[in-house]
Amino acid sequence: MTRAPIIKILPANESVIFYGPATESAGAVLRGTLCLYLPEPLKVRSVSLLLEGKMKVFWDHVPSSKNKTRNETRTVISFPWTFIEAHKKPMVLRKGEHSYPFEVALSGDLPETIHTEFGTVEYTLKATIDRPTFCTNYSIERDIVIKRFALPSSTELIQAVSVSEVWNNKLAYDVHIPSKAFGLGEIIPIHFNILLMSEDTRLRKVSCLLKEYITYRVAGGGRCKLQTRWISRLSNVDFPKNQGNWEKSLSLEIPLSSSTIQCDCVTDLIYVRHKLKVKIEFRTSPGAVKAVYVGIPVVIISGSSQEIFLDLPPYRPIERCLTSTSLPPSYETLFDACTPEYEETNRYCRTSTA
Repeated sequence: MTRAPIIKILPANESVIFYGPATESAGAVLRGTLCLYLPEPLKVRSVSLLLEGKMKVFWDHVPSSKNKTRNETRTVISFPWTFIEAHKKPMVLRKGEHSYPFEVALSGDLPETIHTEFGTVEYTLKATIDRPTFCTNYSIERDIVIKRFALPSSTELIQAVSVSEVWNNKLAYDVHIPSKAFGLGEIIPIHFNILLMSEDTRLRKVSCLLKEYITYRVAGGGRCKLQTRWISRLSNVDFPKNQGNWEKSLSLEIPLSSSTIQCDCVTDLIYVRHKLKVKIEFRTSPGAVKAVYVGIPVVIISGSSQEIFLDLPPYRPIERCLTSTSLPPSYETLFDACTPEYEETNRYCRTSTA
């Protein structure tokens, strides 16, 4: 009885890294070695390797309705290597180790690896040993992960974001984060400076939440599917008795696992983005509770956010101080001056009875 060979696909790196968006990335090279260990001589017709990448989306447009399922599968890359070409007469590989190096240049506009509930982008390498008739063929597969990192020159991602506003001459607030981009497992530092302008106004609760938005599409247009989920949250209810000017920094942790949070990405079928949500609750009179909501877009990247800072000159932070004689500018003025047009910053007030 023929003993089965040991087949290993050994890529040079654990993952393939693209730098920059799909429209700017130069791509990367995938290289490695296909290794065969034969415990005894083996007759083969061919030895080959195939790199294949597929993008899929799938969801039920109407729950429990089989006729309303939307799905699409696209092959984004298919690249073969043939190390031993097929012949009518099989050849015999000697006992021992056999190595076949492989290499391919990947275009930077390929979508990065994605795993979500209703969509995936996956890349696999499949090695196949094709043998003569009536003999067992052998094959193995190995996943290849493609990640997309921000360019060190992406200065727009390290710009600080601040939202300031005065509410009804009773409360002025300033919410500040030091940059727009953060990596998996990192901390989002959120600095608050809240001025209570009325004696009957009291802070009740400050909450911070990171929300993920995933949009799925299919070819030909039609309705898309929007999936949202809360990634992480924290709150603060500890305020001094003599409230006047409350200033504090809170730290919101980003999960490290890619199964818990998906990095921002833009592909033809799957679009992922994130937003930091802030809620400031306060009392304006006995029994009356109001809330101010602030939404700040943030970018979750595959690499560390510190990598973006490597090529930048040092700078000194600007001290931020909020007083009754130095109130923040109006929201409209700040938005026009400091925030790019494509960003959204949503806020509104709601009145309820405690």
